[in-house]
Amino acid sequence: MTSGSNKQRRNPHETRVVVTGLGTINPLGNTVREFWDNLLAGKSGIRRITSFNVDDYSVQIAGEVDLPDLTPYFREKRMIRRLDRYTLMAHVAGSQAILDAGLEPEKNPPRYGSLIGSGDGGVFAHYDNVGRILKSGMHAVSPFYIINAIPSTAAGFFSQYFNLQGPCFSISSACATGNHAMGLADMLIKWGMADAIIAGGSEAAVNPSGISAFGKIQALSERNDSPETASRPFDKGRDGFILSEGAGAVCLEELEHAKARGAKIYAELSGFGFSCDAYDFVMPHPEGRGPVQAMRLALDSAGLASSDVGLVNAHATSTPVGDRAEARAIHQAFGPEAESVLVHSTKSMTGHSLGGASAIEAIAAMLAFEKNVIHHTANQFEQDSEITLNVVKDRPLEKKVDHILSDAFGFGGENAVVVFSRFKG
Repeated sequence: MTSGSNKQRRNPHETRVVVTGLGTINPLGNTVREFWDNLLAGKSGIRRITSFNVDDYSVQIAGEVDLPDLTPYFREKRMIRRLDRYTLMAHVAGSQAILDAGLEPEKNPPRYGSLIGSGDGGVFAHYDNVGRILKSGMHAVSPFYIINAIPSTAAGFFSQYFNLQGPCFSISSACATGNHAMGLADMLIKWGMADAIIAGGSEAAVNPSGISAFGKIQALSERNDSPETASRPFDKGRDGFILSEGAGAVCLEELEHAKARGAKIYAELSGFGFSCDAYDFVMPHPEGRGPVQAMRLALDSAGLASSDVGLVNAHATSTPVGDRAEARAIHQAFGPEAESVLVHSTKSMTGHSLGGASAIEAIAAMLAFEKNVIHHTANQFEQDSEITLNVVKDRPLEKKVDHILSDAFGFGGENAVVVFSRFKG
């Protein structure tokens, strides 16, 4: 097959897509290994905000990322200064994933791509440059304002850096971004448009505008006196989510292509489902109408019954309304198995990184296959009596599961659910 040939054909119903590389940077770690170790240790990535003065804010806590030395990730060091924070984190996560996968794009650049999304894109770029314009006029604006602001720059820069000439675009569906990116990457690979795609999401919204915007609609926890215990998914005392930042990326690859080069396989992306609540800008449908549909579609596309699923990596943001709606949706989608299937929330320790969240959580879920350990849900002091789910709490659980369903639900009722399965030849 020649490079970039338009004769590439696959039967999408027979093609299998697997995960061969992982990468993340988030409040719990700058690498996948550090992230996983801190999850198992029950460490919280939530603290009092240090990047700007919050003395006069009602919300003073968040999940901030301490950026490592970025020079190993960039050939041109000046780009570290020029790129927005969300693009920097996307590049770190994507670079880790492509290197972990051992891909060699130079052998056939048109067969590799990137779908790295963001809910907000370059929030820092907007915040900085609008201030400059208002203070000093149009000529004070940075020449990098546009490329830093648009959500597609992360995918574009990453593809340029690694010479990925296949599909390249950004998904922007609020908190469902990462799962949408992975599902669409799966489609593109199955239809023969690529052999491998780096997919995921990145977000950098921990700044005055981000805290103010989410705080204004009372979506955020104000438990400033106890940052480490503020994110309490499914807990009776939860009072809102913790705004966080970070990025996650996975290398999705056509199975035969991965096997031919001897790649390590973490899991198979066996199914996904997309839907919309069609209900409200912010509030989820009270009965979880959209999530139920997305979960059922994901199970159907994976060819699984609800009884086959061993773990649900829940969206579980720690909001009073959202957690209950998701619990109702799980009950409707899983039926009698809803009270026995294991459920956990990664956000209990990372906070909610919006467009970066579901890709980060997919990594946490998939590592359960490799380690046969499921990380627990932190800060589960007294479970909400209206949420009758089998939540993994107190400590990690040694358990072998074969199929994991991972939820992501965004503002606007944009739902994306993916199913990962233990790879079996």
